[in-house]
Amino acid sequence: MKRDYDLRARLQVYEKGDLVYLLDTAQVKGQCRKLSPQWKGPGVIIHKFSSCLFRVKLQNDNITANHDKLKKCKDRTCPGWIEKFKRHMSQVQDPVGVPYKDLYCVCRQPYDGKFMVQCDMCAEWFHGVCEGVTLASVRSKPEYACPRCEP
Repeated sequence: MKRDYDLRARLQVYEKGDLVYLLDTAQVKGQCRKLSPQWKGPGVIIHKFSSCLFRVKLQNDNITANHDKLKKCKDRTCPGWIEKFKRHMSQVQDPVGVPYKDLYCVCRQPYDGKFMVQCDMCAEWFHGVCEGVTLASVRSKPEYACPRCEP
């Protein structure tokens, strides 16, 4: 069965920063599935875990998705929030080996090359030491919420 599937499957190549639509397989109770939109988005790929697994930022959500559930966005214009997000991402670079520009923890100390984490709820940055978290504990959770944002 795998061999037959692999004959028709195509691997779409996505990179960080690409605009994509995300397949919406959820059905909202009380709404007709046939009349509801099939794709969410557009969204921005913010992290590439592997050639098949990606983290996608939608306007109000971060979702981890397989490449089978993504489709390239070919719109001529993109929403304002995406342009603002891309401008922000051009100032703040990847944390692995490249220092951030103008990035400060809530303790008002600048990025010093040590581990920092961003709250997915309020978008504030924290030193791992300030919050008492490690890289392993953050990676084990799908989303990180700072103590102020935790329910």
